Amino acid sequence: MVLNMKYEYKQKLDDVLSELEIIRDWINKDRNKFDVKTKYLISYAVVKASGTIETVFKQIIFDFLVFNARQETSKYLEKMILDSSSNPKTGNMSNILQNISSEKRNIFDQKVKESDKKDKLNSLVQLRNDFAHGGNINISIDTIITYYDAGRSILDILDDTINENI
Repeated sequence: MVLNMKYEYKQKLDDVLSELEIIRDWINKDRNKFDVKTKYLISYAVVKASGTIETVFKQIIFDFLVFNARQETSKYLEKMILDSSSNPKTGNMSNILQNISSEKRNIFDQKVKESDKKDKLNSLVQLRNDFAHGGNINISIDTIITYYDAGRSILDILDDTINENI
C-alpha cells in the first residue's frame, strides 16, 4: 500500500481544478465564449470533473476496506468497488457506507446535509449523465467549477467519516 494516498487524491483533485480554470480562462478570453470549441470544452469539463470525483470517491472507500485485508479480499473489493460503474452521487456514497456501517452512513448523511453541497454534486453527475445519453450541456464553466468544488467538499466529508473511529 502506498503511503500518503490522501495527498495523492488531493493532488489529483487539484490538478483537475487547475485544468478547469485553464478552460475557464480560455473561454473568458476575447471572443471565445462564442467559439464553436467552447461547447465541447464545457462538455469535457463536466465529464472530467464528475469522473475524477467518482474515481477518488471509490478509491477512498477501497483504501479503507482493504487496509490489512487478505490479497483475495483486496482483489474482490477492487472488482466490486474500483471497477464498478457507480456515479458519485451522494446517495450512492451513502448506500456504500450503509453496507460498511450504519453509524458511518448516518454521520456522513448529516454532515452532507449540513454542508449544503449535495445538490451541486448531484447536479454535476446529472449533467454528465445527460451528456452521456446525448443531451446538451447549457451551463457556464463557472457553474461547473462551483459544482466540482462542492464535490471536493463532499469527498472531504466522506474521507473524514470513513476514517473516523466510531
